Amino acid sequence: MENHIFLLMLLFLVQYYSVSISASSSNETDQQALLAFKDLLISPSHFLANNWTKNTSFCSWFGVTCSPKRQRVVALALPDMQLQGTISSSLANLSFLSVLNLENNSFHSGIPFGLGHLPRLRVIDVRNNQLQGSIPTSLFQHRRVQVISLAFNKLGGEMWKGPWFVQELRVLNLRNNSFTGIIPPSVGNATKLINFSLAGNRISGNLPKAIGNLSQLATLSLYDNQLIGSIPAPLFNRSSLLLATLAFNSLSGSLLLNEGNIVSNLKFLSVSNNQISGCIPSNISVNDITEEIPRNIGCLSKLEDFLIGDNPIKGTIPASLANISTLQYLSCTRNRLEGPILPELGKLSNLRQLSFGHNYNLTGQIPEAIFNRSSLERIAVNFNNLSGTLPTTTGLHLPNLEQLILEGNQLEGEIPLFITNASKLEILELASNYFTGTIPNNLGNLRELQYLFLHHNQLTNEPRDHELQFFNSLVDCRMLGYLEVGHNPLNGVLPNSIGNLSSTIEDLDISNTRINGLIPPIIGNMSGLTELTLGGNNLMGNIPPEIGKLKQLQGLFLPNNKLNGNIPEAVCHLSNLVQLSLSDNELSGLIPACIGNLSMLQQLYFGSNRFSSKFPLSLWKMRGLLILNASQNSIEGEVSRDIGGLKDIVELYLSEGEIPSGGVFVNSTLQSFLENKGLCGVNILEVPACPNPGQQSKSKDLVLKVVTLVIISSFLIFLLVSVWIMKRLKKGKSKDVEMVPEIRTHQLVSYHEIQRATNNFDESNLIGVGSSGYVYKGTLSGGIVVAIKILDLEYEEVCKRFDTECEVMRNVRHRNLVPVITTCSSDHIRAFVLQYMSNGSLENWLY
Repeated sequence: MENHIFLLMLLFLVQYYSVSISASSSNETDQQALLAFKDLLISPSHFLANNWTKNTSFCSWFGVTCSPKRQRVVALALPDMQLQGTISSSLANLSFLSVLNLENNSFHSGIPFGLGHLPRLRVIDVRNNQLQGSIPTSLFQHRRVQVISLAFNKLGGEMWKGPWFVQELRVLNLRNNSFTGIIPPSVGNATKLINFSLAGNRISGNLPKAIGNLSQLATLSLYDNQLIGSIPAPLFNRSSLLLATLAFNSLSGSLLLNEGNIVSNLKFLSVSNNQISGCIPSNISVNDITEEIPRNIGCLSKLEDFLIGDNPIKGTIPASLANISTLQYLSCTRNRLEGPILPELGKLSNLRQLSFGHNYNLTGQIPEAIFNRSSLERIAVNFNNLSGTLPTTTGLHLPNLEQLILEGNQLEGEIPLFITNASKLEILELASNYFTGTIPNNLGNLRELQYLFLHHNQLTNEPRDHELQFFNSLVDCRMLGYLEVGHNPLNGVLPNSIGNLSSTIEDLDISNTRINGLIPPIIGNMSGLTELTLGGNNLMGNIPPEIGKLKQLQGLFLPNNKLNGNIPEAVCHLSNLVQLSLSDNELSGLIPACIGNLSMLQQLYFGSNRFSSKFPLSLWKMRGLLILNASQNSIEGEVSRDIGGLKDIVELYLSEGEIPSGGVFVNSTLQSFLENKGLCGVNILEVPACPNPGQQSKSKDLVLKVVTLVIISSFLIFLLVSVWIMKRLKKGKSKDVEMVPEIRTHQLVSYHEIQRATNNFDESNLIGVGSSGYVYKGTLSGGIVVAIKILDLEYEEVCKRFDTECEVMRNVRHRNLVPVITTCSSDHIRAFVLQYMSNGSLENWLY
């Protein structure tokens, strides 16, 4: 008996020490795995280097959780630690690891494939890193994993095509990577899946029907991929589904729904920007449907977001939308809806956004009930065919309204005062309508206003007010960034208060508003301006030098006014200027040479003014200049040959001078130099050649000799001609020759004149055909009958010979040669206009 007891005690001691040795060995494995992991990391604060030391138990290290009995690592959580480096494959030795959370760091390289073989792994969360490579395929066959979150990395490769065995998987979040391939049908095996997100990848193929079997699915996010085919009908028959977004794919077909009573708790649904066709089911909201919105859409009684924008949806707005009392966001922009906006929508007490913009066919008035819904934050019905007036009831109150966008309709009447009570309003767009009356003087109540667009209306100024008073009120809008009131008959003067407008204003457009007077110098206080547009008015006086204070200005537009004086050199201080337009004014003097220092300038317009002297040489060094218009001025002298420095020039409008033959001008055509009749150059059709400088110097020496010779010769010729005329008068008129009316002046004729003279080149007027072209009989607008020789432009040699032939025919005179009256040369035609001989050709008489 005693022997048995002794043996049992001995056996117990052996097992105890065996387990202790085994546990000690396993603990050492975990410690070594963690230290190997640490060695590959860089921590800006060196926190891990100081905390993870061998002097302390690894179970007490930061981020490490151990099991209480065995002291094995069961969780490693180091989120938001700014860690850099790679994930060590040694973590695969943590055989008891259940949770791995390394989100929001800067890990790179790949995910160790051994992690997918950890038998106890439940959660792997490495989102928001810079990981590359593919997903360990073993993760899709892990029977215990519950969360796989790899979003916002640089992972790629094909999705696992093999069978999925992830019975416990609740969350699969792979969004914003570069995964390709298809969603396999075996996704239906993940029956406990709650959150399924592949958004922002390059997944292709069809949506497998098995996805409709995910009975616990609450969130389905597959937008921004390359999915095709139809949406499985059972998908929207899941009462668990709360959010589904399939937008920005290539899904097609109809949205079909199983028959029977539908129980839907769907709150958000978007399938915009697809190719879906057919009818919209009664319990679905979509964005790319080509049929009507169903009348019984109200079945989605818990819907909060109904987004059907950017689709060719047609039909009218169903009244049943008003039955969805939970609806907060209603967006039907860029569709083909027609008909009226229903007053019933005003019953939606939770409605926050109402968007029907860019349908173009909505008609009727905007229901007053819409403006009485205090929950509304956005009303956007822009670019439709809505008409009538806005309600003028002063009791309307929109305390939460942030955006009122009514641009591009046919609304009329005055701007209602209730708008100025919407104290949270940030965007007010009433442009491109027919609003009349004055701009309210209490817009300053809108302290949050950032965008004010009232352009292209019929708004005026108070007749008794000389200045535009509404600017005084806008001074209180300290967040205003964009102010456009152009194309209204305001008829007033800019007040000095314009300089007190918020420094946040970037865009100020008061063009074509019939304003007169001076540009207030105080406008230089608007330091935030990037674009100032005052064109098409009656502004007079000088351009104030204070303009030079607008250091952020990129576009200065002052054309079509009556501004005079010089261009102030302060303009040269606008170092960010990209466009400068001063055309059609009465500016004079010199063009400042410092304009050439504006390195950002791309478009420069100062045509139709009174500038004199020469172009500053610095102008030709503006390498970034694309458009230059200096035509119709009084600029003297020739254009400098340095004009070739305009390397990027696209359009050039000058008055006179020589076109360079090198650089960017090598391939120039006539179209580049339209309205520049004083220009000359080489290799460009219809642009006259410039005189040779050498020939000019020689010709100066001959001027006196030629003048003397001409005077003497003219007198002798006059005597000879007089004698010849007297002899011709005695001979009388020949009976067999029809005299052609004398043509004293011959100007160039256009292609259209020749086309008209020949009755559009009618065959009945064709009197001859040769190897180089055709001859037509025609009658010019003055009634003169002529013969028109038209060269065949298909023969290159014929076109090259045209100029030479012109020169010969112009200088040769002989009684047996038909004289050339004029010529026509353009891109469409090369032609000679000759005297018409009524007796036919010499060939007819000989043969």
